[in-house]
Amino acid sequence: MTGHVGVRTGMISRIYLRSFRSTIVVEMKMMLMAIIIVVLLANIHTVTAFTCFCRVQQAYHKLLYSSIKDDNDIILCSSDPSSQIIATPIQLISKDEYDHINELVNKRSEARWNGDYDKADNIRTTIDDILVSISLSQIIDTIQHDGMVDIISILQENVDIQYKVLVTDYPRSEGGNSSWELEPINNPLFDNIDETEDNVLQLAHASLGLAVSSSEKGVNVNKDVMNELISRTNNRLRVLKQRRALSIFLPGAAVAVGELHGRKAADAILWFALAGIDDDDLFSDLFEIARTELDRFGRNTSCRPKDILHIVERAGMAASIIGTQQLYTTAADCLEYKMKERTNHDINSNDIVWGSLDYRNIIQELRDGSFGLHSDRSLLGLWRFSSRQRKQKQFLYNAAQHFEHTREGNTTKVAEDLNQYNWTEMYTDPSRPLIIDIGCGMGVSLLGLASSQSTKQLSSINHSELQIDWNEYNFLGVDLSRLAIGYARGACRRCGLSSDLHFVVDSAENCLRHISESYPGDAALSMIQFPTPFKFQYENEEVSPSVAKNRSNSQLPSSSTSNNFMVSEKLVSLTYNMLSENNGKLLIQSNCEDVSVYMRNLAVKAGFRSIPFTDSIKELDPVTQRAKKWVECAGERPIGKYWSDNSLLPQKGRTETEVACSIDNKPVHRCLLTAATKF
Repeated sequence: MTGHVGVRTGMISRIYLRSFRSTIVVEMKMMLMAIIIVVLLANIHTVTAFTCFCRVQQAYHKLLYSSIKDDNDIILCSSDPSSQIIATPIQLISKDEYDHINELVNKRSEARWNGDYDKADNIRTTIDDILVSISLSQIIDTIQHDGMVDIISILQENVDIQYKVLVTDYPRSEGGNSSWELEPINNPLFDNIDETEDNVLQLAHASLGLAVSSSEKGVNVNKDVMNELISRTNNRLRVLKQRRALSIFLPGAAVAVGELHGRKAADAILWFALAGIDDDDLFSDLFEIARTELDRFGRNTSCRPKDILHIVERAGMAASIIGTQQLYTTAADCLEYKMKERTNHDINSNDIVWGSLDYRNIIQELRDGSFGLHSDRSLLGLWRFSSRQRKQKQFLYNAAQHFEHTREGNTTKVAEDLNQYNWTEMYTDPSRPLIIDIGCGMGVSLLGLASSQSTKQLSSINHSELQIDWNEYNFLGVDLSRLAIGYARGACRRCGLSSDLHFVVDSAENCLRHISESYPGDAALSMIQFPTPFKFQYENEEVSPSVAKNRSNSQLPSSSTSNNFMVSEKLVSLTYNMLSENNGKLLIQSNCEDVSVYMRNLAVKAGFRSIPFTDSIKELDPVTQRAKKWVECAGERPIGKYWSDNSLLPQKGRTETEVACSIDNKPVHRCLLTAATKF
């Protein structure tokens, strides 16, 4: 494994000479063109022409080398001219060593061209015997010159790296010349890798495990323990950055950063996000590693389009604004490359649809900045976690077990936040009207509504029933799940929305009491979106606890009147009392017919009045087994003027459950009610 930038003695495609004032791009193909012209005009012998070519080329390399030695800011054959400027091993050898090696390689190329393979082999033997020494201190100084942190603690500075010359020969069809590069024969990194070192992926898993374990136990996350995990992660990322910088000189250094190869950095990003981490440096480093890895392997045949989507989906689920666009642009480049290969370089071909996906739309979203948390694919991924599907539930359980094992079950209970309704600390302007998401889960809907783009998106939605300038409101989400609220809080801070958006861990009833008693502004809108449904129950059916336990979906509340079902008569009554003071509104959404009808009827009973829609639902096919059972028992259908056929919120206000229903072509039942006595 070499991985080094070398010198091809016939056709160097591009060499970027960087200086503070200009970037000079030298096209060596013009040299070859000049030699061809000389041959045609002078009608000289081909061998003589090649000899002439080698001499001209040798003179050029001397000029090039002197330019290199005079200019420390150089990138050789870089695929990203904007990347950090780091030297190469060839740049650090002496001019005499460079000239000697280059002359031997030129002579070998000429011997091969003339068919004198014995001479070429003898020169190759001479080249193979060459050893070049570069002191590690010189390498460290070069890296530090480019802003890298001190790495002497990792390696012994007085070590010399021995390099051999690696020659690559090209056939006549490619010019018949040779290239050379320097390959290390000793690697101090391998002598200094400690098997007990931290691993970023394991630290991410442990952080998520701490969040899950705390949530399951009903306690807040121990900040001291979490901060320790974050500190260890940042230290480890710093080490990986140092070793990655060394990989230009020591290709084996890539082994040292293998813990985040491929999709692993994207996994770490998601796990830290689910744990509620909001450390900017941590996410910035991980996003850059994910981008670099995608740039490294994203165009390989072994990397499938769905592997690229896996990376950007997890990045989107992390709801970060730091480093995401660079990653998305690289992903778009890789997908476009693969699509062109598949469609014979016609990106507009109809064959661009792969499976059920139209990659043109995905590529466009990645490029124009519209891809992110509120994209369908990201929200679908979050839905799998929020709905605790079997695979994701087992993963979260394993994360908690991992943390408990590493901490030997020592989870310190921390004090509860008893003063989480300090409105002046929560909001920049607490006099603004308030929008409340009751049972907000992971907070996706409020995260979208609170973002500045929501107002622009609202312009394309013309619902006279719910006209809101979202930029003029404060937002509050409440849920009992510490894990979900931890994620929502972290996303809120990462997205810079903390001045207008806040999340609390509390019962819905207690939260509403605090708002009614002390919030300085008006409560304008409450939303109850997709609460965990109760088990389906036929009308007037009485089910004993033992029978209910043995039925399917045993984790669901046993009935509509169960204490475990969030939307109780008491909750709706508190909501009405809070909203009636200012003629506020209540938005109800569910993907279960019977649950949506039950909640609306409960709201009407509490005093709410249903608002009619111009685009109401006229007919509805029961597509789920639960809906079919509801129709069989002649249950009231969510059909008619009080049920909206379209979403009432901007696209960025959609929940993960709503997106999952849309993808599966399942209906969402929506109604809007007002606490006003008159419309």
